[in-house]
Amino acid sequence: MDFEEIVCYSQTVILALLVIGYIVNFMKEDKTIKKKVETKCPSCDFKIQDKNVQYCAKCGNMLSHSDGLSLEK
Repeated sequence: MDFEEIVCYSQTVILALLVIGYIVNFMKEDKTIKKKVETKCPSCDFKIQDKNVQYCAKCGNMLSHSDGLSLEK
């Protein structure tokens, strides 16, 4: 076996592994349609499309506190 044959076989094996990985990933992919979460800022009525946002992007108003953070003195 010369070097070119080894390179050709290794590229074929790598390509086959990539195709198998792509197929497995495609089959695992969640097929459900995710609903968009849309809320409004209480200060400026800016539409916020993410549920994990803590501050409004337009006015900077704090929307929610972190669960582990206590702001009371």
